[in-house]
Amino acid sequence: MHPAVIKFKNLPVQQVDSPWNSASNKARNTAQTRAAIVVYLLKQQHSGLSDAFNTLTEQVRQGIAPTLVQNAVQALGKLPARATVYNWFNAYKEQGLPGLLPNHKGKAQTQYSWLARCLELYHSPNSPSFAQVADQLNKEGYKAEHHQVRRFINGLPHELGPQSPYRMGAKLYREKHKDHLLRSTENIKPGVLYNGDGHTLDVYLAHPKTGKPYRAELTAFQDVGSRCIVGWELGFAENAVDTLTAISRSMRDLNHVPAMFYLDNGSGYKNKLMNDETTGFYAQFEIDVIFAIPGNARAKWIERFFLHMEDRVGKRFSTYCGRHHDDRHKRLVLKEAKQGKRELPTVDEWIAEFKAFLNDYHNSEHPEIKGKTRQQVWDEGLERVPPLESDFVVLPRELVNIRRGRFRLHKRDYSGDFLHQFNGQQLIAAYDMQDDTYTKLYKLNGEFLMYANLKAKSHAIPTSRVEEAVGKRLAGRENRLQKKIQEVRAQETTGRIIDFAAVEQYAEPIKAIEEKQVPVNIFDYSAAPIKQEQPISLEELLSPVTSDEKE
Repeated sequence: MHPAVIKFKNLPVQQVDSPWNSASNKARNTAQTRAAIVVYLLKQQHSGLSDAFNTLTEQVRQGIAPTLVQNAVQALGKLPARATVYNWFNAYKEQGLPGLLPNHKGKAQTQYSWLARCLELYHSPNSPSFAQVADQLNKEGYKAEHHQVRRFINGLPHELGPQSPYRMGAKLYREKHKDHLLRSTENIKPGVLYNGDGHTLDVYLAHPKTGKPYRAELTAFQDVGSRCIVGWELGFAENAVDTLTAISRSMRDLNHVPAMFYLDNGSGYKNKLMNDETTGFYAQFEIDVIFAIPGNARAKWIERFFLHMEDRVGKRFSTYCGRHHDDRHKRLVLKEAKQGKRELPTVDEWIAEFKAFLNDYHNSEHPEIKGKTRQQVWDEGLERVPPLESDFVVLPRELVNIRRGRFRLHKRDYSGDFLHQFNGQQLIAAYDMQDDTYTKLYKLNGEFLMYANLKAKSHAIPTSRVEEAVGKRLAGRENRLQKKIQEVRAQETTGRIIDFAAVEQYAEPIKAIEEKQVPVNIFDYSAAPIKQEQPISLEELLSPVTSDEKE
């Protein structure tokens, strides 16, 4: 059964309130006016209701009726007819004063037999119209008109109406129509909580290596208290290296370590390099991490920054492809760029615009603290917590096993003085992504031990781990493209229909040719030459050959 049908059947029955309490003041005044006439007739009905009504009619015509009755007749405009007064009389006897209220409830809603099926059809994923639902109901044997379907759907609660979550999606319905938590960051001091996320730019740029259009990935960290952007990195896709570069550069330049991170669940933030309990970057600086609920973008402050940034930066470029963009113009620009008629924006041009925007953004008014800019809130409220390392070389870490005075890390062997003293133990190796000539060894409790130097290199492995990662990414992209090419060829080929009859025919075993033994008589063949040979004399062999004879 469709969930919408289940909710419809479980709708609570509406409690009918007292008619007098739910009536308007105008309706109550009308009922009290009618009651004045009815009560007077009740007192005068000793001779019968008909005689009492005739007497009242005569008194009203002569103007000698009681003042209360006379005022009631004037409020009504005239004395009602006999039948109307009789109905008032009966209603007052049965229900009292509420029975004299104006009662225009209209026609009661008809309960059709197709209501449940109508809900099931209307809330299907393809979002049919009222007319399509009515047509389908008629095909299935029901009798339904378009206006009946429309009136029924529009009369349902909002969760079952035209904008139900079954038609527009549960996520979009929750974001647009459901109540949400209103949060304030007034109690969060600058530098305490960083919000990090990745965003694919809504601008096509020229690839630094190939020159072809591509959309770069912006990894950014925003301080929640001041709303300042404390670190960012531009790369090809969301990855741990860009995340590590952005936050480590921020901590080095600002000389400050935050207390908490509020991060996305993407691969750039939730990986072994960053959040391993022993060797991860967060554990290295003892930063508490909160991962956002997947699909709940409204809970991340930095999402509003990305939206604001694209409106101020992205829309400055002709290759903009975000919201409210002209798709035909974008396709034309990309086509001309492919043909060499137009130059795409470079990465440096976008970075220059982005830096100018950041300067204006930081010097604009804070959204919650009026009268101060974001930069002022950061400068005045920051309680700086500098990193412990003086040179601040932020190195990713991994667990390594010590054997025979050395260990292996990423297909590289490292050794150090007196390292054999830790044979059979696990240590933490901190390595540089750009320089693999050394590593720093720590105990599991974080105590520094020594430097370990590269013992042997293999020329088949790139020197830099970044180059190695780029090579792996290139191989992966080529593999995915090759699979896509094979899929396209398989879809477009026309000779894939198998003729099973022909296959079975070719699959039949080949019958061997029977050898016939034919007796051969050697005396049936003649040994004489086919052409009669003429004997040549010795003189003919030794005599010179003339030109005539040659011809």
